[in-house]
Amino acid sequence: MGHTWSEYVAPETTPLRDKPSQFEPHFGFTTERREKKMIASLAEMESAKVPLDARDFCTHMLLNLRGCIRDHFPFNHHCHHEREEYYECQYHDYLDRMKDYEREKRLLQRRHQLRQGGAPNAEEGTISA
Repeated sequence: MGHTWSEYVAPETTPLRDKPSQFEPHFGFTTERREKKMIASLAEMESAKVPLDARDFCTHMLLNLRGCIRDHFPFNHHCHHEREEYYECQYHDYLDRMKDYEREKRLLQRRHQLRQGGAPNAEEGTISA
């Protein structure tokens, strides 16, 4: 079902959308996960007037696409490669967010089951405040 329904029915095993992860970022992995870094700086985004909803990890590709469109206008079909790179980056960013959501959800379900069973390591991997 939908996320809102899950929040209502099972709030203890549903990740909250507006909260950071409750678990260590490397918990459950044998190797270090790569950290996502912004390539485009805040000054570049502001000078290019990138809207707030487009400021993500793919902004540098959006800036390349906009530059190509500006350089090749009105023949925007020359920018097909840049457009595809930007869409692919958006797709992979979406996949990463969904994988992080699913990971958080499974870890919450695991913690809930361990708590119900009275296991002493139920809080393993949780970020302590």
